[in-house]
Amino acid sequence: MQQHLQWWHDLAHVSLHGCAESSPVVLVTVVRADGSTPREVGATMLLGLRDDQVYQSDTIGGGHLEFQAFDIAQAMLKGTDKRTLFVERFNLSARLGQCCGGVMWLLFEKLQPREHASMLASAYAAWQSGQPIERQVHENGHSNWQMTPTQMPSIAIFETGETGWRWQQCVQPYAMKVLLFGAGHVGEAIVRCLQPIGVQVTWVDSRDNIFPPDLLKQVNCVCTDVPEAEIARFDPQGAILILTHDHQQDLQLCMEALKSSQSRFAYVGMIGSKSKRAIFEKRMQARGYEQAQLERLVCPIGITGISSKQPAIIAVSVVAELLQIFDQKK
Repeated sequence: MQQHLQWWHDLAHVSLHGCAESSPVVLVTVVRADGSTPREVGATMLLGLRDDQVYQSDTIGGGHLEFQAFDIAQAMLKGTDKRTLFVERFNLSARLGQCCGGVMWLLFEKLQPREHASMLASAYAAWQSGQPIERQVHENGHSNWQMTPTQMPSIAIFETGETGWRWQQCVQPYAMKVLLFGAGHVGEAIVRCLQPIGVQVTWVDSRDNIFPPDLLKQVNCVCTDVPEAEIARFDPQGAILILTHDHQQDLQLCMEALKSSQSRFAYVGMIGSKSKRAIFEKRMQARGYEQAQLERLVCPIGITGISSKQPAIIAVSVVAELLQIFDQKK
């Protein structure tokens, strides 16, 4: 399932940039879920203190379950609950009155992120480069807590035995990768729409100082005079979006993305009308492109039935189309 994993971003950030070594965080993770539940196994939220106020990153499903988990984590952070590592069972119907009716086991972990800064830095860097990260927690104490690069499959294991329980989880890199050309209004709206849902975005433009400053640290922004070169380096399972300010550049990017006679990318889309597509098809046919290659181009982009030209609405339509494409690939 596609997840943003904001808790993982924030845990790494706090460990590397936290101002006070004495500022702990609490991770709350769904380690087992039976029946109908609001979130799946592996869903995690992070809670910490900032100016003596509790902040929260991500969710385990909301409602009374999350309220109770928040209260427990808050007590751990403020020291009124001395526990640092435990699993608690929540019956959603009998204990919380939620109509889901299932049962969830939540793992509570109180950590000092700065104590694990080196390990988290290497794990986060590996994760950003596309490598899965293994997270292990044992009941016998924090000495066994770790997050390290791994080759393990995408699994989550919660086991109990004579020596206590064990939680093992694989934090997968984002499966959905998007290479987006063009930092205009629509391009920016799409990037901002992609941010909360867990997507690895590479954003390319040939113009200097075009990227919004607040997105520079969240997205891989590339300013280059040869944007088509980024296509050769891109993941063949990813999606390409072409939305530049220059129609000739759009054409060059389309030809580069479609030049292989084999189906190479999950999606190649270009903003434009049906008449723009017809013109581009004629130009590419004149350059030897076959009909099968041209049919891989999506233009206009976005789900059908939405005709608005407002950037934010176009973005929602395009992102919905991308989600459909990647959901079919699972």
